[in-house]
Amino acid sequence: MIKFFRHIRQSLINQNKTKKYLLYAIGEIILVVIGILIALQIDNWNTARINKVTEIKTLNSLYSDLALQTKIIQKQIDKEESFIHMVDSGLRMINTKNQIDSFVSLMDSLTVRLTFVANRVTFDNIGKGAKTTVITNSDLHSDIVKYYQYLDYTESVVNNNNLFRVNSQFGDYILDNELGIQMNEQGELYLESNLGPEKKYKLTKQLEGRKYSAENNRDKCLSQLEKTKTLMQSIETELADD
Repeated sequence: MIKFFRHIRQSLINQNKTKKYLLYAIGEIILVVIGILIALQIDNWNTARINKVTEIKTLNSLYSDLALQTKIIQKQIDKEESFIHMVDSGLRMINTKNQIDSFVSLMDSLTVRLTFVANRVTFDNIGKGAKTTVITNSDLHSDIVKYYQYLDYTESVVNNNNLFRVNSQFGDYILDNELGIQMNEQGELYLESNLGPEKKYKLTKQLEGRKYSAENNRDKCLSQLEKTKTLMQSIETELADD
């Protein structure tokens, strides 16, 4: 094809047909420009297609992460609820006669805590927000970034509660045996001097602090669960539109 155009151009030059040659040259330039524009358009179309495939894969992956996150959050909520119920039982047991073994077991169970886990694999892989522009819906993009910022906050609040209120306060109180729990030669547990007014007061305050921690964690997780479900719905809508 190139040789064909060259042959025509050379023929026109040899025939001294300058005007026709110029018209031909202009036409050739126009054809080249059109060819370039078509190539650019095809390249843009192909890039847009690849980006759309990437966006859909990213949204599906984020949705899967969020689905797992709902399970993680619900487990945390259930665990915090169980701690709240245990504290209530402990508060009742202070002023009633119960088996010391049951009491000790309950106090020991309350030294346990569940670490909150933020499932952010996909979000981290796309650059912690810097590269989430692969998501073309600007409102959805903003919602995703804000969601993971709030998830970080929830993770920090819950785990700091666990560290300082559960481990350092209630946990140390029980492990230091402030209640005076002893064991006789028969392996039976008993409370040294029972629970006097001062010990009851301190234990009550410790249990109230433990309950506050569990309630705070539960409420924070309930808020996070609602935000998770809302974002999942937004992603579902976006995928349906695609």
